[in-house]
Parts: sequence; C-alpha cells; structure tokens
Amino acid sequence: MDPALRHAWSEIVTAEDYEEHMASIGQAQAAAELSHHLIQSASLPAGSRITIAGAGTGQMFDLLDPAAFRPYHLTCTDLNPAFLARLRARLTRYGLDAEIVEDDIERTTLKPGPDLLLAALLLEHIDWRRGVEVFAGLRPGACAIILQENPPDVTSAVTPGRRLPPTIAQAVETAHPALVPRDRLIAAMAARGSACRESAIREVADGKRLIGLLFAGPG
Repeated sequence: MDPALRHAWSEIVTAEDYEEHMASIGQAQAAAELSHHLIQSASLPAGSRITIAGAGTGQMFDLLDPAAFRPYHLTCTDLNPAFLARLRARLTRYGLDAEIVEDDIERTTLKPGPDLLLAALLLEHIDWRRGVEVFAGLRPGACAIILQENPPDVTSAVTPGRRLPPTIAQAVETAHPALVPRDRLIAAMAARGSACRESAIREVADGKRLIGLLFAGPG
C-alpha cells in the first residue's frame, strides 16, 4: 500500500468526514445497493460466511435493510481501528453479530474459505494486483468487487474542485487513490480461475458510476 494512502486512512481521515463525503457524492448509497444486489446474486444458503474486506465504518448498514445479513456469519475488516469501533456500534444497534478484525488486506491474517468475499471501493486504495492475489489466496466461493469508474475527462479518483470535508481535503493533498480498469481486473481474476458472472452499475455524482462485479470459479 502506498505510504501516503496508508497514513491518510489510518491517521488523517475521520469517520465523520468520510461518511459525510461518501453520502454527499452518492457513493455510500450506490455501494450499499450494489453490495445487496451482489449478495443476492451469489445465492448463498443460510449460514454462509461473508467476509467484508475494507468494511470501514459500516455506513452501508444504515442504507440497506440489515435483515439481509442476518442469515449469514459476518467477518468485517479494516485497517483503521476507529472506523471499526464505529462499525461495531452500528452492528450492535442493528442486532447483527460479526467478527471484527483489524487487518491489512495486503498482508492479511484472515482465514481462507469464506463463501463470499466482498470488497467495495477497496482496490483503488491498495496495490490492486496484490489485492487480486490475496483474494485468490483466500479461496472464496465467490468474490464481489465494487469499483469506481470516471468519465473520460476526469482522471483523478476525487473530482477536482469539489468541496471536501476537512480531513478528506487534507488527505488528498498527498494521497492519491488509483482507479482500477474494469477489463484488467476481470482478466486478472480470470487468470486465477475466477470468472465474472454478474455485473451491475449505479450512477453517482460528477458523471461517475460504481460498477459491481461478481466473480466465481467453475463450480
């Protein structure tokens, strides 16, 4: 992980500013919708294990019906312990049980074999190729990945000129997430035996969109 991005997500960006920003640009809502759609598309039986990597503050649990997660065993991870504390409080409020793990996905300590691995807007903040290797090593039954795609005239992850909450503005002075080309991700996953089985799109602010992709092996 780029040191500037690590510093931004572990020491600069506050949970409050992150949630305000994501909601203001519609990405929090879109990511929640796509997460729910991909989980449904995976057709998991009750009791399946879902790992949410880079779960952050758990903002999505405010934006969808938490009951959708009650049939499953959840594991939620993030690099930032303050984000995880906020996530834990949300899960408690909604009566959801989960294993909460402080984890660096590029050097993960997670146990392999979840039935579904969900990563929403995570690969943009790490070495995405390393992320694909880690995902393959975890051997999930299915993998749901959500990416950001920009219009051709916007190359940076954060739209230039947009008003940002203070700690987000501070972070982007030195930390620069890198968008992941959808076709290259699909090819990289396929090379590790995981084909794209489903895709869905949600439009968000500034002409951008979030792309939800569901990957699974031959079985």
